[in-house]
Amino acid sequence: MAQAKTAARESLFILTVLKLIPRSGWITTDQLLQTLEEQGHRVEMRTLQRILKSLLDCEDLNVECNKKSKPYGYRRSIPDSDLGVTKLRPQEALLLRLAEEHLKYQLPSPIMKTLKPLFESARLVLNESGSTQGHSTWLQKVAFVPDSIALMPPKILPRIFDAVSEALYRGCKLDVEYRNADGAAKKHTVSPLGLIQQEHRLYLICKFDNHDNIRHLALHRIKNAVGLEFPAERPKNFKLKDYLENRHANYSNGRKVRFIVEFTNPTTHAILEETPFNRTQTMTALGDGAWRLEAVMDDTVLLDGWVAAWKEIAGIRNVQKIPFADDDNP
Repeated sequence: MAQAKTAARESLFILTVLKLIPRSGWITTDQLLQTLEEQGHRVEMRTLQRILKSLLDCEDLNVECNKKSKPYGYRRSIPDSDLGVTKLRPQEALLLRLAEEHLKYQLPSPIMKTLKPLFESARLVLNESGSTQGHSTWLQKVAFVPDSIALMPPKILPRIFDAVSEALYRGCKLDVEYRNADGAAKKHTVSPLGLIQQEHRLYLICKFDNHDNIRHLALHRIKNAVGLEFPAERPKNFKLKDYLENRHANYSNGRKVRFIVEFTNPTTHAILEETPFNRTQTMTALGDGAWRLEAVMDDTVLLDGWVAAWKEIAGIRNVQKIPFADDDNP
């Protein structure tokens, strides 16, 4: 019984140390020791170092150690969260498990790790017997099939995502070291404006200091990022939603076209009637058994790729892309 009480006290003390380790910023062993003493805990430095080592060894606790300078600093790489203890109904657990299956190749691992406690709760609920058994077997009856070639998400360092997201949240500038697709590395000071996911990649929408144009930086190509105390320079009236509507991220040349395509396959006609490109789309039956589709579209490589992929299947016989101005009638 005495051993059990001792083990319980040690476990509670380890949890106390864990709670003192911050997510933003670092804390040293000396600072931890001082805080513990102020709270009435008497502990030797060697004992604290042993506890910190055990916390580092446990990956699920997400404790990091900064060994670039002495004294070493410690922090937690994900925010404290009570998601793991959220009480879920079976229907909610099922929805979360389906979302996890859909997102596991879409989101970078740092983001998935922040959602891990919630997904674990969903898995526990669905593993219970009795009334939830039907929900757990449901996952064997549904599947997500992407309509493009599946790629693994690129590796994004947790410290990079933390620095970028925190600067974006606080509205502060960032010093970044960025390596472009050609391998050239440069340092820049940028003002974060938004963060977007395009399929399996994350992009920071930002403005470079002393430049007015807006740039896209792939997070997996950012090798170092440090948040600054200077406020970000946000262009007047900039709204991320409007920006993306006017420019299709990294696939567009920034222009719109009146897209006209004639095709002969009735199955393609049915598909495009059920799932139109957008609200501007019109479909006209031609006298020779073909159809003409017209829609105002972003002039992107995705549109060219759709034409190339469907040319033979749809029986495409004519394609036009006519420059479109905003004051034209769609």
